[in-house]
Parts: sequence; C-alpha cells; structure tokens
Amino acid sequence: MINKLERYEMAQNKAVENGTVFEEEMIEITNGRHYKEEAYAKLYPEKCKLDNLENDQRFEKILQIREEAQAEFRDTMDFNKKRISVDQAMNLVEKCQTGNPENPSKLFANKLYQAVKNRFVSDKYILKFFSAAGGTHLDVSHGIDCYFKLYDKNTGKELTRATIDLTQHPKNDWTKSDVLLYIAKEDSEKLDNSRGNKNFDAKFLDEIVEKEAEKITNAMIENFKQKN
Repeated sequence: MINKLERYEMAQNKAVENGTVFEEEMIEITNGRHYKEEAYAKLYPEKCKLDNLENDQRFEKILQIREEAQAEFRDTMDFNKKRISVDQAMNLVEKCQTGNPENPSKLFANKLYQAVKNRFVSDKYILKFFSAAGGTHLDVSHGIDCYFKLYDKNTGKELTRATIDLTQHPKNDWTKSDVLLYIAKEDSEKLDNSRGNKNFDAKFLDEIVEKEAEKITNAMIENFKQKN
C-alpha cells in the first residue's frame, strides 16, 4: 500500500520542473522539489528540527516541512525575497545535484567539461561542473545558470571558479556571471544529438565548445589571480 508520504512525492514528481527546455537540453536543470526542500531547511533551520520526535511525529513533521517548502517557493521569483549570498546559493546547488559533477550527463555540458579539464591537465586538480538552472537562488537572484570549480586534489580546497550565464538572447550583453555563453536559437538544433535530428552538427558543436572552454579557462585563471 502506498503511504501518505509516497503519494505526496509521486504528485510532486509529476509537477513541471522550472527552467527552460534549452537549459535542460544543454546542461540539465536542478530537481525542483529536492532543491526547494534543501533551501527551506537552510533558510528556516528552527522550523526543520526533528530532534526528540517519535517515529510517527517525525513522519508527520517531515511531510509538513516538504509541503511548506513547496508552498514557500511555489513562485520561483519569491526567491528574490529570500536573497542569500553567492557562496550560500552555490552550497545549496551542490547539495541538490542529481548528476555526477565530474561526468555531466548532457552532451554539451560533458564536452565542455572535458575541454576545460584538458586545459588543467594534472593529477593535482579536480574539476567539477554544477548546474544551477531551474529556479535556484543562484539562477534567479544571481543570474548564474551553471559553473565550474577547480579543487586541489590533496586538500580538497577550492582553488578557483568560473560562473556561466547561458542565453539565447543576442542583446543580453550584460551579465553577473564571469562568462556569457550565447547560443543563437537557430543554432541550438545543431547541438542536439537526439536520434532523428538531421540538423546535428558535430563539427559545429566542437567549435562552440572550444571557444567557450577558452573563455571559461581564462575566467578561472583571472579569478585565481584575484583570489591570491
């Protein structure tokens, strides 16, 4: 028999996720339900305490927290009323990643990851890619769709980062991110390797990836210099 919590989660899984189709195809979007619950717990830690509760009470409390989290962030623009710092927003995004930051599932994101990684060829580093698209605080409040972080392999310390704003709007020449990654709408099909898409252009994809990887690498190097 399906319990109350399972029915609730099934209903949430049927909900339409935030974020554009373009972002989903290129870099994947955040799991909206999971993100909202993590964000809610971060913003209201006192409300989310489960200490000293019996099993039945704990179950009801968890369900209540999940329902309140969805209600709190039903409108993604409400994130602007709960503004948090870039570092705090990144922390939430990283907790909510459903994929492997060292092996992105989307073709474009994976190729971009490999291209940036190849520019830091060394066993001293770990490169990670995180998607923030889909209505996260980082997306809505800070204009960051995704980002790279480079870590010291031995210490785990973050060495540098580069933030990215993914857009299909040619007039979007201002961004809060380090890199504005523009793909014209008429070119987006060339980057889609879905079965049956005759417009997919592997050469064009490689050209875009190399150009953007260079910009991202330069941003990471510049941010490292400023940090140190």
